[in-house]
Amino acid sequence: MQPREIKMMSFALAIAYGLHQLATLVWVGGMFFAHMALRPAAQEVVKPRDRLLLMSGVFRRFFPWVWVAILVLWGSGLWVFLAVLQAKVGLHVHAMMGAAMVMTAVFVYLYAFPYRKLKTAIQEEEWPRAAAGLGLIRRLIAINLALGLFAALAGSAGRYVLAG
Repeated sequence: MQPREIKMMSFALAIAYGLHQLATLVWVGGMFFAHMALRPAAQEVVKPRDRLLLMSGVFRRFFPWVWVAILVLWGSGLWVFLAVLQAKVGLHVHAMMGAAMVMTAVFVYLYAFPYRKLKTAIQEEEWPRAAAGLGLIRRLIAINLALGLFAALAGSAGRYVLAG
């Protein structure tokens, strides 16, 4: 490679890594905030019916960002994995990608089924059904939060932990 090609590749790689990190912050950070701060605070001060409306509104605003984050994460991750590193990566990258696959599947399920049911239950003012739906969403977000924290650790520190 010529020096100019190396410089352009380094710039493109920096952009890919930067976008990857930003998308991780949006998705995992958003889940952390919602699960660890917003939800407990809402339980303390917001009446159950209003809490269902609040969380539904939060999801309506947050989930489009999650879709963008998923696209950016997979796009940037696969570009680096396939085009730049030619799939020659350590176990930590495979662990991160495995967690990301499960996270994506959990989110697609969450969005397609429990979230839709929550919206329908709220529209029909079926508050017990809506509360049950919110409980399932909370558990799925907790699973994805744990997977997301693991993936972030694997991607950032895994090469050092798993180095011989």
